[in-house]
Amino acid sequence: MRIETFRALYDYNAWADHRLLDACAALSHEQFTRDLGAGFPSVRDTLVHILDGEWFWLERWQGRSPAGLPPANRFSDLTGIRARWSEVEGELLRFVAGRTAEDLARVQHYRTTEGNPNSQPLWQMLQHLVNHGSHHRGQAAAMLRQLGAAPVATDLILYYRERGGLPLDAAIEPETIRLLYDYNAWANHRTVAACAALGEERFASDLGSSFRSVRDTLVHILGVEWLYLERFRGRSPAELLPGEQFPDLDRVCARWSEIETELLQFVAAARGEDLARVQEYRTTKGAPVSNPLWQSLQHLVNHSTYHRGQVAMLLRQLGAKPSSTDLIYFYRERAGQPWD
Repeated sequence: MRIETFRALYDYNAWADHRLLDACAALSHEQFTRDLGAGFPSVRDTLVHILDGEWFWLERWQGRSPAGLPPANRFSDLTGIRARWSEVEGELLRFVAGRTAEDLARVQHYRTTEGNPNSQPLWQMLQHLVNHGSHHRGQAAAMLRQLGAAPVATDLILYYRERGGLPLDAAIEPETIRLLYDYNAWANHRTVAACAALGEERFASDLGSSFRSVRDTLVHILGVEWLYLERFRGRSPAELLPGEQFPDLDRVCARWSEIETELLQFVAAARGEDLARVQEYRTTKGAPVSNPLWQSLQHLVNHSTYHRGQVAMLLRQLGAKPSSTDLIYFYRERAGQPWD
């Protein structure tokens, strides 16, 4: 991957973190720390996990191997979290700005939190950390909805539109896009498999999330994957697939399998010049937009990651166990390495 790609991704990551923190400022202290029964119980705990994840991986890149994350309750309010995050963000951005293409390919050795030796190329770790942030930002946004507050959009495609696009140097190569779509399929399969433990009632239970139920959230992920596949082919659907087409998990899986196959075939055939091609389409509200294909492809995986995070949170709230879908686990599995 190009170093310019990572500089753009980490600029996006900071932009998205800032927008999330701003949205959380509307919460009272009680709301901010309320246990909602998620993997990281409260909005505060979820924010701190994102922050500490950024610190944790930065430590590894600098040759250290922390044995674990510090406790979330060391922060009593958003002000303290913002102050610490500003420090970590500055260090992260300086680190990424100082890397070269040779650095990205360098294999980093470290110990996991279980004390086991492990190693990956730096580019895989850098990619993972942004993906990790998107996963947990999705959860924080769902919590904001459950608390009656308004989340803010942090879609990667919105960042690109706000920035007015990026130079071609930031584009992703076809090989990297294919890896990301292999990961996306792997993560979707693991997410759907975890949902099989829910009965029909829990699957459709309204938990007041961004998309009310597990079913509705899964349907949104597959619906947007279908929507962008249509856009990649030159069409501009005015709406997503109707939710009533998917009354149960079997229907979700059947349609998703078709969409996944078509997406993977599309990505497998894409060449460098295809990725650089500017696509013009209309949003579901009819607004004309355009951006290079690589930005849309990158956005779609990030979007699915964000909402898979919400599915994982809802599964916890329903008393079920989500599956881990961390990008770094995908890379470790492909390399035949233990996860921890």
